[in-house]
Amino acid sequence: MTEQTTFSDTDLCVKCGLCLPSCPTYSLSKNENESPRGRLALIQGWAEGRLEATNTLTEHLDNCLTCRACEQMCPAKVPYARLVNDFRSETANANNNNNKLSWLERSLIKRLTGQHRKSLNGLLRFYKKTGLNRLPLRLNDYLPSKASANHFNKTYPSLASTKMGHVALFTGCASEVIDSKTLKDAIFLLQHCGFEVSIPQNQHCCGAIDLHAGNKNQTLKLAQNNQTAFSDKHYDAVITVASGCGSTLLEYDQPVSKKVFDISDFIAPYLSSCSFKPLKASAWLHTPCTLKNVQASGTDIANLLSNINKLTVHSFNSQQNCCGAAGTYMLTHKETANTLLEQTLAPLKQQTTDYLLTSNVGCAMHMHAGLKQAGLNTTTLHPVSLLAQQLEV
Repeated sequence: MTEQTTFSDTDLCVKCGLCLPSCPTYSLSKNENESPRGRLALIQGWAEGRLEATNTLTEHLDNCLTCRACEQMCPAKVPYARLVNDFRSETANANNNNNKLSWLERSLIKRLTGQHRKSLNGLLRFYKKTGLNRLPLRLNDYLPSKASANHFNKTYPSLASTKMGHVALFTGCASEVIDSKTLKDAIFLLQHCGFEVSIPQNQHCCGAIDLHAGNKNQTLKLAQNNQTAFSDKHYDAVITVASGCGSTLLEYDQPVSKKVFDISDFIAPYLSSCSFKPLKASAWLHTPCTLKNVQASGTDIANLLSNINKLTVHSFNSQQNCCGAAGTYMLTHKETANTLLEQTLAPLKQQTTDYLLTSNVGCAMHMHAGLKQAGLNTTTLHPVSLLAQQLEV
């Protein structure tokens, strides 16, 4: 049994309820156990020995998307996400989330986030050739027809007349295998902004998926590996393109965490020296929860996109709930995830658009699947990819 002191921060919650309107699961269910306040009370009761970690109790905690919108509203600054993740770690044997996925799905996810993720191309070919992709698996909605090319050089030189510095790019696991286009576009843009870009070859998954699944030891191991990989003092910054990875790296120990920047934040001061081709098109700009609630820095990505003349950018309501992706949540809690997705995509179904732009690979996969199912011919991209596409060189 965990000592009560480990979860003593649950006492910080004053039960004011300001978090309730910002919580996606409470908004859908109106069930107090599905709210941040209710979940903290459950954790508190368990930590004090008044409640057992039954399937019913752990399910309420598993249903949380850890979008962290509640932390933004909390006047007491309760470290909600840390408490939920610690609870999941302590009750890992009672956690039923993994049981919601098939053995094959668990294997694919493990391969995606593991050291051998670059072999996923071959695994996907095997998956399709044998007809396994025709099985009724949740993962089929999100897997690409083939994994994108994932070869990267160790270093890319600055392509500007004046070199501005030297940065390291965190490639992540899902992005490296499924969305290498965004990584290549980020490298291209950074080069033209005047930066030499290094890709540390011994970097690993950021650990977010393991963290939220309660695999604390594996999370710590991945963090230690990445801290070593990015320890070079010559790096002026560590750049992330997936906000889920960025928010996780930000909570690593220093000195690495101090150098972490989201790509949009980092390039903002340097775009004025670049020229962009006009694009007569419309785009909806989605802000992932991790960028809004954890990595927020004040950078207006819509303002960055204004460098592209003739592009019309629409932004979602600032109170927009989580889209439902939340790492593997879109697989383990498909009904809730799809309900939240429907809410997110509602404006796009009312007003057709050329692009949906988002800074998180999981959100992109989830929303792309929703757009495809709705029969909408909308291209899903990272904002950086659109900037790279229109850059005049």
